[in-house]
Amino acid sequence: MRKGAHKDPSDDVGREDVSGKITASTSAHCRTNSRRGYTDPSDRSYPPVNSVCRALHVLKVLNQKRIATVNAIYADTGIPRPTIVRMLETLMHEGYVVRDNMCGGYRVTEQVAELSQGYSGISRVIEVARPLSIGLTRKIKWPIGLGVLDDDAIEILYWTGTISPVVHTNTVLRKRADLFKSAMGRAYMAFCNDEERERHIVRIRKSFSMEFGAKEELAFRNRLDRIRRAGYAVRDPRTEPLRMTTLGVPIIERDKVAAVMSVSFFKSSVDPGRIREDVLAPLLDTRTNIEHALDFIRNRAGLDASVHREYSVAL
Repeated sequence: MRKGAHKDPSDDVGREDVSGKITASTSAHCRTNSRRGYTDPSDRSYPPVNSVCRALHVLKVLNQKRIATVNAIYADTGIPRPTIVRMLETLMHEGYVVRDNMCGGYRVTEQVAELSQGYSGISRVIEVARPLSIGLTRKIKWPIGLGVLDDDAIEILYWTGTISPVVHTNTVLRKRADLFKSAMGRAYMAFCNDEERERHIVRIRKSFSMEFGAKEELAFRNRLDRIRRAGYAVRDPRTEPLRMTTLGVPIIERDKVAAVMSVSFFKSSVDPGRIREDVLAPLLDTRTNIEHALDFIRNRAGLDASVHREYSVAL
């Protein structure tokens, strides 16, 4: 029931955390002079540098083929052979390519691995979710956060507060939401696997020893069950700032929680009877779209790899 579950926030989870009424602030326009956080690959200040595009194309083909001649690269790219040679020489100068005389061609070196050091699978999830999160903020106005598990908390890696007209703080980037009281943490705990959940609960017992006795632990486990049925989590109402609340949902990839998405809003700005329609439903829809995008990209990558293997065997 996780996907598509639209439980009314006035139920046992939402009733304790969400209250208030609609105000005019929810219909304010996004600031037009702020483009931080906005990402559109098609929106460029200058046309692409053709030589750079070609060099990257050559490097990509060479990486795929493991070792290739100038003629083989030409067959794949259509780039003139003299240009390919100059690009290969430049890549050799920079240490990314070497000439392999024994095998009769060029191949990449271990140094190409340095190009991916700033990139990880989790970054890819955030990258996919980022434009959809921006679209969600433009629709509902409230800031959206994206975070991933970092040891014993959820670290917020992306935030649309810079384009929200109703943002309440300068930034929450790099802040860590605990797994016990935060909406992000609760959403993660509810949807991670049982073994991982038990490990985190052991840590919570130590970190919140004064607030997490046997009675509180039982209540927490029951809460996680309700979150799984509802499809979303709400933060502890005693969390500062008290005038706000947060809803959190998991982003699932390959049956694992790849990231967590949240939306924060002023309790007095949204009528409890409108939370489901105005905030929760768009949040859940965006989460589903992110998951579909991740599935598409993964399946496309698998198809491309399969085609490449078949092509290599044919050669």
